[in-house]
Amino acid sequence: MSSNGGGGTGSVPDTGKAFDTLSGVNPAMALDIQHSAMKGFKKRVDELLRELDDSEAAPAKVGRDRLSRAQLGSAEFKEAQFLYDSYAVVHDELEKLSKALGAQIEGMGLAVQASRVGYENLDADIKARMRAVNAEAEKYYVVERDPYVERPVPTADESGPTGEEGTY
Repeated sequence: MSSNGGGGTGSVPDTGKAFDTLSGVNPAMALDIQHSAMKGFKKRVDELLRELDDSEAAPAKVGRDRLSRAQLGSAEFKEAQFLYDSYAVVHDELEKLSKALGAQIEGMGLAVQASRVGYENLDADIKARMRAVNAEAEKYYVVERDPYVERPVPTADESGPTGEEGTY
């Protein structure tokens, strides 16, 4: 039987090397190898989280040292206002990025732990933390910035006055 579930008539031939082909593999050894790999991955995720917390990019540290508008010049200096506005936008976005990355790294560590012991075997406080971390990460998700989101194709009614497609 082919890996596509049919009798071999699919467009991809069955080579016998699919991920679900486990003949000749000792399941206990395979689980031990996966467990070792997951432990190594969790160790690396924990290390990244510690490095982030100790760095100047830590969420608590990024927002500390902000310029004030007065540091860039007088109110009559319009270019200084433009510079300050740009600086504020970039700084705010960096703060959000730092917080989102911290949440995602922590979530990765929790997911590794859950995959090792099974979600149903996790303590209630760890499950609650997983939900909180997920909510924190989703707070910073902006669908318009996601290049992998499928966007609807505009119809003729949605096109601009020149007949060009709208921006999506």
